[in-house]
Amino acid sequence: MAATFQFAPPAKQLDFPKDSSKQSALNAQWNLNLTGFTEQGIVGDPWNSTNNANASNYINPVENPPPASSTVTSITWAAFPGRIGYYFPKLTAAQQLQLADTGYLPDGSSFPNITTDPCSGAAINLPYGPYGPRGWQDEYCEWSVTRNSSGNIVRVDFTCENPEYFNSLWLIDPQRVVELYQTALNNAAIPLTDLYLYDKAGNAIIDPSTGRPAYNPLNKWNAGTTSTAGVGGAMHLTSTPNTLQTEIGLASASTTQRNISNPNDPNALICCAQYGQPHRNSDPHIGYSSNKLVALGNAVTLTNPPGLYIQTPDFSSYVTPDGSDPSSYWQIVRGSSTLKGDDGNALPGNFILHAVYEVPTSKGFTVSDIKINSNPIQWGGQIAQTFLMQIVATAVKATTPSAMSCVGSTPPSQTLAQPLQLFHAAVFKGMAAVTVPNPVNQPMNLLSNSTLIAPLVAQGANNVPMVLVAATIQPGPQQQMPQVAFENCLLTASVTDMTTVTYAIPGNSYPSTSTVLYLNVSVADATPPGLHAVMITNYGQTPGEAMPALINVVPAGSIQK
Repeated sequence: MAATFQFAPPAKQLDFPKDSSKQSALNAQWNLNLTGFTEQGIVGDPWNSTNNANASNYINPVENPPPASSTVTSITWAAFPGRIGYYFPKLTAAQQLQLADTGYLPDGSSFPNITTDPCSGAAINLPYGPYGPRGWQDEYCEWSVTRNSSGNIVRVDFTCENPEYFNSLWLIDPQRVVELYQTALNNAAIPLTDLYLYDKAGNAIIDPSTGRPAYNPLNKWNAGTTSTAGVGGAMHLTSTPNTLQTEIGLASASTTQRNISNPNDPNALICCAQYGQPHRNSDPHIGYSSNKLVALGNAVTLTNPPGLYIQTPDFSSYVTPDGSDPSSYWQIVRGSSTLKGDDGNALPGNFILHAVYEVPTSKGFTVSDIKINSNPIQWGGQIAQTFLMQIVATAVKATTPSAMSCVGSTPPSQTLAQPLQLFHAAVFKGMAAVTVPNPVNQPMNLLSNSTLIAPLVAQGANNVPMVLVAATIQPGPQQQMPQVAFENCLLTASVTDMTTVTYAIPGNSYPSTSTVLYLNVSVADATPPGLHAVMITNYGQTPGEAMPALINVVPAGSIQK
């Protein structure tokens, strides 16, 4: 591997093949984003939990590129939501399939409630989540089904594209984003304006990071599990834990070795280390696999290009009505079936980002006329049950760290204010005002579909209205507000107001209530461009750890007015 490392886009996708300038800008933005996510994952949580910081055996490849002697390992899991079968084993196979496809049972009801604490099995009093128009599809694979007037399936779109990538692409060129929607969803009529974030008066909200309209990740063409000519589609992941930043955080947190009674139980490990959701196919298995690589004397990182990838289905149980090859109706729309690593050698598995299962109309039959295990395809989930998902990990020989106790809560006297997420105020208010429908009718707003891509602020900018979401804020005895500072003193912030907000912090399955600090941020002319860390100090406390990569300083004049 070359000495200089750069994170490549998922599947090494080139989305500006004829514009090298924009492709270079996208590559730089993507590399910056993943560098920040990696730094955040390694830091962990030193603010309000114990045994949960400094993932020493997770590699930041920008600083330490893996050598050529590294081992590359495929980690796979089932694409169909594992928690549905775990929590509702008494439902029939058909009921589970309908629930996975639509969020509803045949009688019109939605998910039964589940336990609030899957690690302890506490009382059943929580509506099933993650929430959102397809939040329950939480294995980093989501799908949307198109039916004809007879109710037969004619097309199923499967996607594992992460939302951070589409938000990064939007920063570079929104027009290219809508072109990808048009081609991937086979709908040339999708207008750019359908992808904008709007306020309640119907005005597009301007993102100060670009000076252009902000992106709505749950726009009408990327919401829900049903597609028609006028609405719906699966372009990128929308379930709140289905993010790449979460995947990097999970992989880094799982490298810490734990003192548990059954080290071979993936769910016991995930409960001890407090990352992800137990009983998913993905999180427990990914964490367990990463943990065991470290136990064998390695440090690990996600192999370049980091991403979540669909694998080719096993078509051996498919039967078509005319005897044609069922695999011929599987189309890779984005990504590739094979890919070479940075060393030029073939990487394991497939690198599919978006696939479609569709029978050409000229064949005279539909997807629903194809059988899987002798059953006609009535649900997209039947197809999802025949393929796996994948990440690829790189292991480098290293000393295995000593095992630690399980993650716990920091004593109140030692708890520090924790920065969680930074927004431009206009974007924060715009997303907070958008209500997100979901089958279990839980209160939900669009903030839960934001990302941890650092907002852009230009050198020389003064008093930029921003919002810092935080945890464990403790006002002073006379309600004194905390102080916000940046690791680089050329960046300054003053807190102007404080309130609360409830949403799922990116990567979390369920909403929580956090503190909102309204800020005015100023950037000196000489502030170095790039990512900068943020810290919060409660009244009367000493400053704690800074949260990496929450703001991105860009050269003066690079943001449109």
